[in-house]
Amino acid sequence: MIELYYDSFDFACIIHSLDIGTKTASIMLEKIWKEDNQYLSPYYRTNLRQLYLDVHYWTDYLCDKPEIDKEFPTIQKDFHSFGKDMEEEAFITDYFDIDLFFKMKRVQILYLDGQDYVRMKLRTLLKAYGYKRRTQELLKYLRECMMFYHMQTYLRGKEECDIGEIGLDEMITIRVL
Repeated sequence: MIELYYDSFDFACIIHSLDIGTKTASIMLEKIWKEDNQYLSPYYRTNLRQLYLDVHYWTDYLCDKPEIDKEFPTIQKDFHSFGKDMEEEAFITDYFDIDLFFKMKRVQILYLDGQDYVRMKLRTLLKAYGYKRRTQELLKYLRECMMFYHMQTYLRGKEECDIGEIGLDEMITIRVL
């Protein structure tokens, strides 16, 4: 099974995209550190202070990201002047966004919204992350994410379903087990 531990950048992305305030974010991080420690990167499991500091660093980065991204071509030129190559794709994994989706939904369900499920169409999920079709590799990854985070999909009436066997336009409910 794959290991999809939360790291400081994941939390920063969640905080930034959900526009969570500092106090709420601190409370959320402490609760996760106490209650969901096994899902944290091993580096943070014994050091809450370091988790706070690193999340704060990445949250600041995300707030200033447009300005920082403007400097990417300059950074590439600097690398070339030293005889090194740096490709933007090297910083992006194939399923980073999908991975972050499940992390975010788990945090929302367990620690933020007070709602114990997320409802959406599979087509909406795939479209939001730039996928036009379900490949076997993508479905395998979705299943692994759901298994790792102890999540299950349901159709109406709490009927369990496999995310790979439902229609794209069927409304699914995702719950944490």
